[in-house]
Amino acid sequence: MPAKPESSSSCSCGGCGYVVEQVLGKPARARRCDCQQACPRCNETGYTLVPTGASQVAQVCSCRHLDERIEVFNHIGIPAAVAKASFASFKEYSPDHARAKSVADDFAKKFRPDQATKGFLLYGRPGAGKTHLLVAALRYLALEKGIPGKYVEFMLLLSDIRAGFNQNRSHMDILRPLLHVPVLAIDELGKERGTEWERSMLDELISRRFNSGLATLFATNYFLDEGENPVREEPGRMVRTRTPDFAREAESMTLPKRVGERIHSRLNEMCRFVKLDPGHDQRRDGAGAGGLWKG
Repeated sequence: MPAKPESSSSCSCGGCGYVVEQVLGKPARARRCDCQQACPRCNETGYTLVPTGASQVAQVCSCRHLDERIEVFNHIGIPAAVAKASFASFKEYSPDHARAKSVADDFAKKFRPDQATKGFLLYGRPGAGKTHLLVAALRYLALEKGIPGKYVEFMLLLSDIRAGFNQNRSHMDILRPLLHVPVLAIDELGKERGTEWERSMLDELISRRFNSGLATLFATNYFLDEGENPVREEPGRMVRTRTPDFAREAESMTLPKRVGERIHSRLNEMCRFVKLDPGHDQRRDGAGAGGLWKG
């Protein structure tokens, strides 16, 4: 890994050399910190001179590696609402939080693009921090290791595919950029209506990645077993707002029922399943990723 840039008292990067910004309506973007706008090592030449005995040899400056990692991050497609999500900003309120963070952190730090690696699937109620950890893993891989990744919310991906049909584009035109990226994070798995066409799109995407030995990460609000599902009333508290019968029935379904047994079986082969359901809603309590939404 390239040497960390020097920090100054006026910078906000803490010595890492980059900052991540939130812009309404656009994906998260990273840039060089102000302390690195003019590289103090190479004066923006891109090269430094390294002594070798009686002479010197020019080598690529670490600022160029920093620019490359920033460019990798800027192609992930992380939503602005979770732009600031990182392992450092993740709050551990429960053993579930600590365990899930450990799995995601271990994956990111040990991941190598030249080795087939199992991903992880986080499941539990909304607001527990699942998206935060997906983004934190992608952020670490890009900004610390220069490894490309992509983030997609599956229901929005399906919408893009449908819109593509109206523009005479095939589903593969939309899926192709996701087939070969070293790490793909699929959020909101199971949220779609569960039609055969939707399942076929998911099946094709994850099967192609599985067959290529590529890592895929998932987050879902659906539980694995009916006994785990918290869609019920508890004394003095409603765990989830009661909804019309159709929506409530869909909400109470398990992940295997939402995606089908074939896809669920494939997910078992691809991922380590990790429950993240501590009963603590980080978004509701304003303790999320430092995103756009406050309070």
